[in-house]
Amino acid sequence: IYLHFRWKAVVSTQSTGLEESNVEIRHSLHSLLSSCKLNSQVAVRRVLKGLLDNLKKYPQDKSSIYKCVQGVGDNNANYVALLAPEMLSKHPYLSQTEPSTDDTSYVATMILVFNAARHNSVILSFFHGYTPKHYVYIYSLLPELVPQLPQVHKILKSSDVSENIDSITSSLNLILKQFLGLCKSGAHIAAMTKTLENIEKIQKCSARIHPQSKYASLLVNILLQLFKLRSIDRKRMANGHHRVMSKIRDIVCDLCLFQTCFQGSDRIVLLGKLVKFYFIQFLHEHITVGVVTEKDVALYREHILSFCSENNLSVPTQIRDDRHFNLLQYMYSQDSLVSSDISHTRATILSPQSNTERVNEFPSHLSYSVEIEAETHHVEPQILAEKEQYPKYREDVCQPVVQNHLRDYYQNTVFVGGVSWSDPGVIRVRLVTEYRCEEHEMCLAGLYGEEKVWLEISDSVQLKIHPRPSK
Repeated sequence: IYLHFRWKAVVSTQSTGLEESNVEIRHSLHSLLSSCKLNSQVAVRRVLKGLLDNLKKYPQDKSSIYKCVQGVGDNNANYVALLAPEMLSKHPYLSQTEPSTDDTSYVATMILVFNAARHNSVILSFFHGYTPKHYVYIYSLLPELVPQLPQVHKILKSSDVSENIDSITSSLNLILKQFLGLCKSGAHIAAMTKTLENIEKIQKCSARIHPQSKYASLLVNILLQLFKLRSIDRKRMANGHHRVMSKIRDIVCDLCLFQTCFQGSDRIVLLGKLVKFYFIQFLHEHITVGVVTEKDVALYREHILSFCSENNLSVPTQIRDDRHFNLLQYMYSQDSLVSSDISHTRATILSPQSNTERVNEFPSHLSYSVEIEAETHHVEPQILAEKEQYPKYREDVCQPVVQNHLRDYYQNTVFVGGVSWSDPGVIRVRLVTEYRCEEHEMCLAGLYGEEKVWLEISDSVQLKIHPRPSK
């Protein structure tokens, strides 16, 4: 049920309500405005101005205002389209300075615009060159407030924005060098963690999602996990404490993701193998319960020697001479760790979208079907599966027969619920791909608990499900 107001009444209400010192009154008014269908573009302009003034005076209202502008944009798309040049500061012949995505007023305006664009594609024609990049960033921060806009992804793909991939690669290599310098100097983990923030800043400066930054980010994250593992009490480490083993299992999953989901030159492949070898060597030296034996280390060393021989790559001296391999020293000696030819296996779920407001009901003890549609990159639909994470950390993976064989597109049906899960809650659905450990790395399968590792290649969508009592 929508409420219809004349703009004068709205202006009168907001001039008193949004200035209220009582937070409950302000938030109630936000909720009311989010449900309104206004009857003129003037009313939309006045409502947005009132909300931005409210945001400036009461910054703590940010979440409530963001949700409000989502509703205003959703319910008044045609009027927003008339105001789009004004809201986006689109001048017919003067260029516009790129606004900061740290500006909450700008973010609030864009949430309104993006939600309106879902219903009126004319708005897309008023986007600046940087707007699609901002859409990706704001969507990643607030996926529950920003809708999926496939048209924007098409704009990004066909964009004529001249970007120098070599410049991005060079910046990432410089950041990694600085990170390795911190590692060598024995810097605190907190200082090294800032490397991830620097990589994210490079991604924000780009109009496309580059696999190079994802690759560098995962590499740094794996190394940070190894440093944290090394700082654990030696007694707990040596005895294979259950929490230690849980962390080790997570690292195994990330290592498989790093080596499998990023493709590039032989040198990139070699680095993935060397990081794995370093991890196996580390466990052999620090855990005495025998999860990794000397035979496991020798087997993986032989695999690296064979790979280098087949691909005419120089073998790291410590590997060739059967000595302790120092991964950081090896990485620091390389001219570059990130190359411009890296590609990334990933998927983007287009439908369903995260929606914790809408409640999906199904009869108790029966299943509920969810249609999955996704855009895929560098992965065959036949090897994809769907993982559902239920409350209390229970996870299921299912791999139904693929319903279509279109390129770069995945569509299937997943069934959730059942006897073992009948309480209200939120489930998370994501796409995964399979990785099977090879003969030379079966010790990793032992650490993970099974030969097959499911690698998450998409963000999750959240669905609120409430069992309907059976009659």
